[in-house]
Formats: sequence, structure tokens, C-alpha cells
Amino acid sequence: MDFCKLVHETLCFKLERERETLDSEEAEAKAKQFIKQRHSRVERIFFRTMYREGDTWVLHGEVKFKRAYFFAALRSFKVQINTNTGEATFYEEANLPNAKKQGQEKSL
Repeated sequence: MDFCKLVHETLCFKLERERETLDSEEAEAKAKQFIKQRHSRVERIFFRTMYREGDTWVLHGEVKFKRAYFFAALRSFKVQINTNTGEATFYEEANLPNAKKQGQEKSL
């Protein structure tokens, strides 16, 4: 009887812990919120990959935001969201190597 009670308590603890951690949709929403705080004029956020690594969701993608009236910037990013707190623990952003070529190619 004590063994059954122990198994039951362990399963309940695991279920409660899973409910407390973020799922992928919540992690994506937290990442969008974090990026929008960094860039006030965001036009589009695109997630390429998302995976879980321990207690962290790792999201890779691209963000497009306005820099001036006619000019927009396109950058790649990597953000890590803690599954327990929902806070961004790491953020890295870089210019895309062929960002100028995208959308500006002219056919002859």
C-alpha cells in the first residue's frame, strides 16, 4: 500500500510540474513579446525552428522591422525561453548575409 501511495504522489508531482512549464505555443508567444519590446516597429516575426533543450525552449527565426519610412531591416535571431519562468534567458540577433538581395533582384 505504501508503494502505491508513493507511485501516485510521484505521478501527481510530475503532472503538476508539466502543467507549470511552458508548452511550445506559450514559448513562441513569450519570444514574440520579447522581440516586440526590443523593436518598436516590428512588421513580421517568422520562426524557422523550435526545440526543447532541458528546461529551455530554443527558437530560431527572422524578424523584419521598419528602420525608416521606406526602409526595413531583416535579421535572424536566436532566443532561449526558460520553461519554468517564461523569461528570455538568451537573445542573439544578426544581419542576414543576403538580406539586401531579397526582394531587390531585378530581372533583365
